[in-house]
Amino acid sequence: MSDSGESQTIKDAKRLVKAQRDSTEDLSFRTDNLNTELDKRISETVRTIRQIGNSPPKTLPKAKLSPSGSLIIPARSWEELVEEAKQITPEDVSFDDLLSESEIQAVLQRHESIGKELGWFECLDRFDLTLAVSAGAIAGLMDVLLVKVPAHPGFLGSKGSEGGWLPNKVDELVKKLLPEDQIRVLEKAHKASYDPATNNGLLRRIAGLGPRTHRYQSLGHDPILGFFFGVRDILTGQFTAIDKFGKVIVQQVGEPLLEGEMFLVCILEALKTHVGHLLSDVATPAGLPAPLMPLLSFLQFGKIGNHEYTIAEVARQMYRSGYDFKFSAASGIPVLMTNVIIWLGNFIKDKNNERRKNAIKHEEDSDRKLTTRRQLLIAHSVGMLINAGKVSVTRNPLAVSWVQTLTLLRYVAPEMHFIFKGKEGVRAEMVEDEILSGFHGLNKDIDAFLDTQTDFVIQL
Repeated sequence: MSDSGESQTIKDAKRLVKAQRDSTEDLSFRTDNLNTELDKRISETVRTIRQIGNSPPKTLPKAKLSPSGSLIIPARSWEELVEEAKQITPEDVSFDDLLSESEIQAVLQRHESIGKELGWFECLDRFDLTLAVSAGAIAGLMDVLLVKVPAHPGFLGSKGSEGGWLPNKVDELVKKLLPEDQIRVLEKAHKASYDPATNNGLLRRIAGLGPRTHRYQSLGHDPILGFFFGVRDILTGQFTAIDKFGKVIVQQVGEPLLEGEMFLVCILEALKTHVGHLLSDVATPAGLPAPLMPLLSFLQFGKIGNHEYTIAEVARQMYRSGYDFKFSAASGIPVLMTNVIIWLGNFIKDKNNERRKNAIKHEEDSDRKLTTRRQLLIAHSVGMLINAGKVSVTRNPLAVSWVQTLTLLRYVAPEMHFIFKGKEGVRAEMVEDEILSGFHGLNKDIDAFLDTQTDFVIQL
């Protein structure tokens, strides 16, 4: 077995084990010889006694015990033991010197078996696969039948659409929660520096900026990115935007917020203004852009449709045609249902599994997390395939499920990292846990043995 890369502690431990084993074997050999010699002498003595006509004593006198009744054995430090081992075994010791060939093979087989459950086919059973595929198929059908596309008069030459049932219901709900009079109150109370709708009054022109697209091009209006760029713009009085050619433009449009106040006060006030401004926009006809979708403005390539639009321009036109935050929220409901179905199915499986009901171990929890993540990856892949088929049949980019795309990437990224970098790390942790478990078991056995001994005590 290879001993390369070992620490000095491991080397010392191997030398100590070999020295103790050799000493024990030598002591055992000498004890056997002494016992043999003693038995011989006792036999001779018994014969001699019988020859002179006397019987041998039935019992031998007992050795005197110490006042405490136990033999005191002083404990020695690790350094003392290692130094003694070096005197007995000065040369380096390999595992081949400590273990037999059969023991080495058993260790290697055990080592190879650790982490096998990390593989795809070992991680998922038939139930797991069926549940994942079924959840993805249900989500895909919901996307096709209930989400469809946003309501629009026409897009890239396609016919107009009244939208899907689910997006229309979400739109009605948002408008009910935020009526027009409430929107006007929010607009007046929460004005933001990142809200210019045209190039009028700007120091630098932003290509493509207009009333129908300014929220898409303003990073402050993004439901996720806005909590950084939007809050930053409010604090500094700036406007951060992406023009139609993918260029980021930052310019001063007003005064910094609460200049001279405490930084924490400024942050809280900026957050209040930002959230209030987003609420004032979300229920309007143009709405807010879908989360992270403005980042597609950097994809200045592709030839889509009769006009051979780039991906960036198609995404921009999608927002103008109703692909906003409300629609993305509606299209995210089937995606959420995928997760709910898998979590519920796994919960039922675990409840029906006596092994998990009686003793849930750390390793089993890790296995379940990995299994669940891979189930979700399979399910969202199935949902994405169905959505891709929907886009292919309709030939309408508005049919793309942006939330499904982001969710799939969210599970693909950690799986790719796990396959190329993380798998061996997890396996190494499992090997370490196995070794530590062995040490704990050994310590437990030693403690149990010492608790039963009354003939000696170890003095620390």
